[in-house]
Amino acid sequence: MIESVQRLCDEAAAPGTVVEVHGTEHGALGDQYRLFLNYDAREVLEHAIEVRRNGGYDAFLLGNSLDPAVVELRELLDIPVLTFMEVACHTACMMGSRFGLISTNPRFVPRYLEMVAGYGLRDRFAGASAIDFSNVRALNDVFSDREAGRSCVDQILKAARQNLEQGAEVIIPTGPLTGLLRMHQALLVMGGEAMVKMKRLTGHHVSRRLLYEAPPQALLEQIAETRSIPKLRSPE
Repeated sequence: MIESVQRLCDEAAAPGTVVEVHGTEHGALGDQYRLFLNYDAREVLEHAIEVRRNGGYDAFLLGNSLDPAVVELRELLDIPVLTFMEVACHTACMMGSRFGLISTNPRFVPRYLEMVAGYGLRDRFAGASAIDFSNVRALNDVFSDREAGRSCVDQILKAARQNLEQGAEVIIPTGPLTGLLRMHQALLVMGGEAMVKMKRLTGHHVSRRLLYEAPPQALLEQIAETRSIPKLRSPE
């Protein structure tokens, strides 16, 4: 699946833009439970700490549709941090008055409802439907098995019709479904390019007041010492 997402990102990127796709060891297996999403978030933050220390990147794009650790990432990094779901939902609002979501299984739906409310888009949200993949890891098969892929698309179309009946004008598939349908990685890459350009032109990419206020370096150094987290220290 990582290879498939990398190809889609490469196709979407403008000339001169290099996209590196990285997965996580714990991701896509049990994330419908908050317990396991916690482990995924910790690994995402480990990647971000390395980016902060070593530099070399203009943006950090989060393809996980559950937004793991997005607030922490924006506190930590001084480059644009974009998430697939936030970009997709706000783009959907420019395409129609109401949008709907398709989840990989019903257990994800409460989390998506929270996220849409957090974006301030509750009144634009028509509702969520779900296909039947209790073991999300099994979705990897849809990328290599033509029959599995066709069955998954059939389920997506059925769920999409439910969204339309709920009043959705724009429909957003989530999770690994986005790779199968080929669209949202491109949207995330192009959104990242736009934010990088905005930062270069204006010097700004995030508000440092309240929610995304960055921790002072002195506090990071103190936490690194007292909690034995050397990666939080400033690079030598």
